[in-house]
Amino acid sequence: MNSFDLQIQTTASDGTHTPRECVEMAKKNGVYTIAITDHDTVAGVAEALQAGEELGVRVIPGIELSLRTHGMHLLGLGIDTTHRPFLGVLAEAAENRKRAAAEMVRRFQADGFSVSWEEVLREAKGAVVSRPHIVSAIMKRPENAEKLRGITTKHDFFQRYFTDTSPYYVRASVLEPLPAIELIHAAGGVAVWSHPPIPDFVGDCSGLEAFLKELIGWGMDGLERFGAFLTEADADCLESLTARYPLIVTAGSDFHEAYDPAGKPWPRTAATIGEFPTYGRSLDGILEALDRAMERRRVLAG
Repeated sequence: MNSFDLQIQTTASDGTHTPRECVEMAKKNGVYTIAITDHDTVAGVAEALQAGEELGVRVIPGIELSLRTHGMHLLGLGIDTTHRPFLGVLAEAAENRKRAAAEMVRRFQADGFSVSWEEVLREAKGAVVSRPHIVSAIMKRPENAEKLRGITTKHDFFQRYFTDTSPYYVRASVLEPLPAIELIHAAGGVAVWSHPPIPDFVGDCSGLEAFLKELIGWGMDGLERFGAFLTEADADCLESLTARYPLIVTAGSDFHEAYDPAGKPWPRTAATIGEFPTYGRSLDGILEALDRAMERRRVLAG
């Protein structure tokens, strides 16, 4: 288990544990610095901050923005979650996600799956609607048994039906990297490329580097070098890039849901908070460099 975790999703987006439960899990695992980074929402941050104060866990306010270009995700760490322009963009993103989710439901319905929009909303429980909510609704309907033959987990469902190249998938985001980076900076946060090889640069370090140069030119601060999805080849690629470019690095589990990890080798989603491979590499200095970067962004944002 690692001593910090800078990417965690809660029930505010597509996680299955409340912000408080995530803080409690972190403390139980000996993880005393975490970032709450729900997809396109900061609705879980306040609860996590309060729980962190009570339990002695440092909580960094964060977010994971969904972008159109390459389907990339961008972490904002140390953001002011009350920044009005930032919240306005998030409100638009929530509407875009809702429209995209409704269209994805229609596509599943057209292909013979039994699922209703109302069922998906019940799964979301007021959170930003996302793919896992659709999957949960579909898997609960016995009428889908034939189409779900051989599928026992949400991960199985995603692999068969709901990858980013699936005909059922509708990309919701209209936000591009440059305005997203500027938005995070205006809110006093640090902009970090989340799990860089996914989805468009798997096994393509040169392509990743070319796009990384563009992002650096637009002011991006860093990239996530260690994560549950990342293979050792990814780690080698990212290590070489961070040695060549002036970037901070982060590390996180991208945690969504606790489960029994027995028999599931890397790469996979994290089974608990603080769990991600480092392949023998050190995490020393990561938090200190992030703190300096966050302080610099706070000063620049005024």
